[in-house]
Amino acid sequence: MNKRIKAHVDALFANTSTDSYVLDIKEELLANLNEKYDDLISSDKSEEEAYALVISGIGDIDNLLKDIGQSSQYQPLEIEKNIQKRGILISIGIALYILSIIPIIFFDQIGFSSFGVIFMFFFCAVATGFIAYGYSISKVNYSKEDNSFVEEYKEKVAINNDRKKLMGAISSSLWSLIVVLYLLISFLTSWWHISWIIFLIGACIQQLILYRFADSKKRKRLWHGILWTLAVIIYFIISFGFWAWTWTWMIFLLALAAEQIIRLIILWKKAA
Repeated sequence: MNKRIKAHVDALFANTSTDSYVLDIKEELLANLNEKYDDLISSDKSEEEAYALVISGIGDIDNLLKDIGQSSQYQPLEIEKNIQKRGILISIGIALYILSIIPIIFFDQIGFSSFGVIFMFFFCAVATGFIAYGYSISKVNYSKEDNSFVEEYKEKVAINNDRKKLMGAISSSLWSLIVVLYLLISFLTSWWHISWIIFLIGACIQQLILYRFADSKKRKRLWHGILWTLAVIIYFIISFGFWAWTWTWMIFLLALAAEQIIRLIILWKKAA
């Protein structure tokens, strides 16, 4: 780490609060500036030129801290387009809620009222997904005014907030669907002793969704959870399916071996 850059950043944040979001901004700024500094040095810039260029590209930190502390959204762009999209998705969701009564009426007429209830829940789950996703769409997007760190960070925050809203919408839809599938499978097969495993499958799917939206640092932590959740699912499915409780515990040994192999692959890729 360049000492001059660190001293400059320390001076910029000298009178700021010690809130976690401020420390996160400072840490990311340092990493960003040092990376750009190294790139400039690699492209045959002198140390003085590289230092001057990275410092000039910081932007207004005070303005950034003020904006981040007050709001995660910035300049409104494409407002009309997003509002239309939100309106369509929410309208579809409401329509599906209204239509969810049709399966009850239909199946009651043919003597299968329990199926009507199950399909009603399915309609409601899909409707919830449309509405949740509709509300997750931001009314505003952020467009950088320049290529300074401040503008890049504001854009990143806006994107992350949209991503969190989308993840929340997907998660709520997923668990609504999981409950519907649990009831459907349980009523149709009477496998109440094993159908609860679908909730473990739902947890695994949610972890995969989190992995899909996570950055590289978070992915390193998430893959452990995905691996062991899969191991538990396989353990219960095989144990209940074949009543092989005497040896299925070895699945966890296989999971441990798989974890070590994945670690070695990651280390090998880093070393390559």
